[in-house]
Amino acid sequence: MVAAQFHHAPRPVARSHKVYSEPISWVRLLITTALFSIVTGAILMGLDSRHPVAPAAAPVETASEDQSLLGLRVITRKQQVEIRWDHNLVAAFKSGKGLIKITDGDVTKLIPLDWRDLQDGYVAYAPLTSDVRVRLEVTAADGTTFTESARVVAIP
Repeated sequence: MVAAQFHHAPRPVARSHKVYSEPISWVRLLITTALFSIVTGAILMGLDSRHPVAPAAAPVETASEDQSLLGLRVITRKQQVEIRWDHNLVAAFKSGKGLIKITDGDVTKLIPLDWRDLQDGYVAYAPLTSDVRVRLEVTAADGTTFTESARVVAIP
């Protein structure tokens, strides 16, 4: 007796996802990403242009409108006060020394300035309070003292 053999073709297995046999095209992926970034940036810029920048972001400068002898300017930035003067005007006095007096609330600080400091024309100060008074004194070669003052209130 011979047994009958039946051969059945294997049934296809149902799959819930497709398997791609072609490799990923990295160039197309990079181009798509770049285009998406450009379009997103353009949309964000368009939305930002509708909202003006707040003026508080700009530094506030306190200076006298008329010409001063020392050109003292006090500029406030976030948690910093910049004390500037015109080093060319100071050099005209042939000065060798100066002094900055900073009154910050109840605290007074004296900063002596030599010839090099006067030529720099700049000192930065980190305030302790929101009320700072600055006084710049420069002594000319003949002993004459020139003084300018400024006050800054409500430092950001």
